[in-house]
Amino acid sequence: MPSTFGLRLAEERDRLGLTQGNISEWTGINRKTQSAYEKEQRYPDAGYLMTLLEHGFDVSYLLSGKRAPRYGAVDEQLLRSVFTIIETSISTAGHSMDVEKKAKLFALVYQTASETGQVDPLVAQKALDLLS
Repeated sequence: MPSTFGLRLAEERDRLGLTQGNISEWTGINRKTQSAYEKEQRYPDAGYLMTLLEHGFDVSYLLSGKRAPRYGAVDEQLLRSVFTIIETSISTAGHSMDVEKKAKLFALVYQTASETGQVDPLVAQKALDLLS
């Protein structure tokens, strides 16, 4: 993930297959200003960002460096963390669990973890206790 606003702006522009000229046309800025934004020499105003939003840019990502999870999208690294914590908890507790219950447990813990991007082991343990 690019670490600066300017790098993320260029990345988003490339992701959408656009040129600096395209953005200049929509926003009314010149290409030199667009280039200065991407080089971190200047920063845009809210009107510029609103125009980008209207053209499909992930403005939240531009500002924060974090992409909002898309509906139905799965964060594989987070899923691995959920899997590891749950499997370890089940094994440590000496429990066995049918596939249907385990799937519900994974879904519950993943959904909770996706709000913060991190798995809370205490939440995983409490969910496991409820299903046991």
